[in-house]
Amino acid sequence: MNIPDFYKKLTTVFLLCCVNTLFCQPGYQFTFSKNDEGCSKGAADLQIDTIKSGDILTIDWSTGTTNVFSIKDLDAGNYNVHVVIKAQPDTVLLTKKDTTINFTIDKIECVVVSNHFTPNGDNYNDYLQISNTDKYPKFELFIFNKWGQQVHSQKEKYTPWDGTWNGINVPDQTYYYIFYFDSANKKKVLKGDITILR
Repeated sequence: MNIPDFYKKLTTVFLLCCVNTLFCQPGYQFTFSKNDEGCSKGAADLQIDTIKSGDILTIDWSTGTTNVFSIKDLDAGNYNVHVVIKAQPDTVLLTKKDTTINFTIDKIECVVVSNHFTPNGDNYNDYLQISNTDKYPKFELFIFNKWGQQVHSQKEKYTPWDGTWNGINVPDQTYYYIFYFDSANKKKVLKGDITILR
């Protein structure tokens, strides 16, 4: 079975300026991204650009994990990450930035596309199988050959493809699909390849 990494990362960029003007330097840029829970568990990643020499950084995830930039194996739900950046000029510890980023890991029913099928009429693996299309009634599927010509399309209700185009068997080779669907009020896309062998 073919399970591509189709979960688009949701990326948010924050430009955060320090509030203590005595030690204020150009703002910190936070880049936050997440993967929803689907064929695999959810994950989240935090990057902080322009950290200065001498900065003291504390990262607290609501899962209990501390002082790491990435966490994995997240179930669907609400989370946050609390970031504190401090500077220590001489012996005085000063807070330069204190912020909390809230985020949600959504649950996406895993769509799995077979990576090959054998439409030779033996009643075994004769059709392209795609699981969980019933969870996404507004889906659209497009299949192309290696020259980019569309050889199959359908939407809303999946009927297993028999490997024909206008009633004629397509050649044995690798084809490429794009599967569009809505999940958690967001547009998602799944891409991959399928091999036909008779």
